[in-house]
Amino acid sequence: MTIRTSPRLTDMPHYEPGLTTAEVLKRFGLTSAVKLASNESPFPPMPEVAEAVAGGVATLNRYPDGPARTLRRDLAERHGVDPAQVTVGNGSCELLLLAGQALLDPGTTVMSATPSFSLYGHLAAAAGAGAVEVPLADDHGHDLETMAALIDERTRLIIICNPNNPTGVYRSADAIEAFLDQVPEDLPVLVDEAYNEFVAAPDRGRVLSLARERPNLLVTRTFSKAHGLCGLRVGYAVGSEAWVRAIDTVRQPFNTNALAQAAAIESFRRQSELDRRVRATIAARADLVADLQGEGWEVVPSEANFVLALPPPALGGGAAVHRALLERGVIVRDGTSLGCPGRLRISVGTPEEHAVFAGARAALMHPR
Repeated sequence: MTIRTSPRLTDMPHYEPGLTTAEVLKRFGLTSAVKLASNESPFPPMPEVAEAVAGGVATLNRYPDGPARTLRRDLAERHGVDPAQVTVGNGSCELLLLAGQALLDPGTTVMSATPSFSLYGHLAAAAGAGAVEVPLADDHGHDLETMAALIDERTRLIIICNPNNPTGVYRSADAIEAFLDQVPEDLPVLVDEAYNEFVAAPDRGRVLSLARERPNLLVTRTFSKAHGLCGLRVGYAVGSEAWVRAIDTVRQPFNTNALAQAAAIESFRRQSELDRRVRATIAARADLVADLQGEGWEVVPSEANFVLALPPPALGGGAAVHRALLERGVIVRDGTSLGCPGRLRISVGTPEEHAVFAGARAALMHPR
């Protein structure tokens, strides 16, 4: 028996999460595995963050602060904006979906790159809107010139993932600003900076500063990656009051739970430890790239906490290498599901996890 549903469901993209460690252990009869597939932080939450979460358990019979006022105030103070220019969501994913809900209608379009974060396709499908997907440039980054040229009267929202997922390529603040100069002043542009903390370029963060002076720009960030709070789901956005008002109008009243808010507040206030962890991740990324390139892998330059890499021909295609690594307890992401067939997306992990990965690669290169 079926139920009546919207015909839009047939056009809804399906998000395919990576395999969990438990799934891999069971499927391949393993006793241990390392997960380098989901762009998570290899570091657990800071001890003070864990304490803040534990301390909030006793009051879970009460609703959380709906607008997340304390967290908004802290974010606004750090970024030099008014609290009315900040909104908080159940991960930055929710903020993306809310932007689509607030802005899109049938007959309008949302523009993004391809391949990029697969959730962007949901925005158009959920609203019955059209999706304009612009292929990446030859360097695997956004083709901003083509995107600007494709803007028309139907364009209602443009999304730029920077650094881009799944390629890791970063577009400079100058490039983003030049693109914004070509966009109508009333056309909303959302720059998704989920991986901003891992950018080593000196202009990191300047795009968010542009949101103070450009009413059509919204920048989203997350506590899932650098802060290591994937399991609690907290994201935020900074932009004009008009942008934030549009999102808050469609946001459910208690969208960010109390424990998530407590964790984000505590983690955000511990910038020095966060910076230390980020520096370690950037250094580990450089080591991983050097090791892969030394073994003949082709690696796309990345400013995120992952790399997209093409295995050397001697190992066979990406799908075969992906399977062989799983059998050896190394979980990476098959690029086929990300729009990058033949390549693997590999998250940056700890030295111990990288050593396991290196051992698995050596076993593939020199089978007994």
